[in-house]
Amino acid sequence: MLPFALPCARCGQPAATFALLPAGSGEGMWRDRDRLERTGFLGATLHFGELPALAELMRAIAGRDYAAVRALAGPDLVAFHCWACAADYCEACWRIGPPEFDEDFPSFYDCTEGICPAGHSQVVDD
Repeated sequence: MLPFALPCARCGQPAATFALLPAGSGEGMWRDRDRLERTGFLGATLHFGELPALAELMRAIAGRDYAAVRALAGPDLVAFHCWACAADYCEACWRIGPPEFDEDFPSFYDCTEGICPAGHSQVVDD
């Protein structure tokens, strides 16, 4: 499956871009592992696994079956998607808050919340 981008529902720019990278492809320290890479929203996010499972995950993303993506890989791959309004938004259209840190362990990163263009708040990085 070729790399593809999902458009922002507000401005039309890419909300996120996805690529399925088999071991030996791409650049960087993870070249030796099969991985699915999301770029374009809060940096890059990688999900590792066996190529057939990653291809299934990529098909779920392409089909916008985000509930399946969350069940298979957790919420980080589809953090650009607002669950309340069921729309994809790019990083520029979200209002991204500052990183939040654990109250008991101030140096431990907790999460980052964002507000979508329609005003819904959700965690966009965990």
